Amino acid sequence: AGRAGIPQLVAPGCYDLVDLVGWQPLPEQFRGRPTHAHNRLLTSAVLTAGERRAVAREICAKLAGARAPVALLLPLEGCNEWDRPGADLHDAEGLAAFCDAIRQDCPGNVTLHEIAAHINDAAFCAAALAVFDEWLADGTIRAAPQGLANRAKPE
Repeated sequence: AGRAGIPQLVAPGCYDLVDLVGWQPLPEQFRGRPTHAHNRLLTSAVLTAGERRAVAREICAKLAGARAPVALLLPLEGCNEWDRPGADLHDAEGLAAFCDAIRQDCPGNVTLHEIAAHINDAAFCAAALAVFDEWLADGTIRAAPQGLANRAKPE
């Protein structure tokens, strides 16, 4: 999307988890880490603070090549349902490492929106929609042509 010149609203949902085959033993590198058995087929393992910094750097590097506006929405209170305070995968240090790396490496062509909410909270959704509405109002994006959004709905 970035290289094609398409405006992007980007949020790091579940960036901090690696999904693994749930019916087999964890690979050695993930043993001893907090995990979440999503279902009997899928287990998610938590990334370390260092791995989260690497993910942040990679996100920023990819966004640096965008040829259209980019809004990076950073939820300061967590990015997956299981990392809320008190939940099994909560890791304040890891989240802080990710957020700090995003702040440090965010490229100049990206507008960083730090949102004091969890990615699954209504406040985060409202902030994302506010950026969308602003882009719609200023012409960054356009509404679908009349009738296009209502074409060929499956019965």
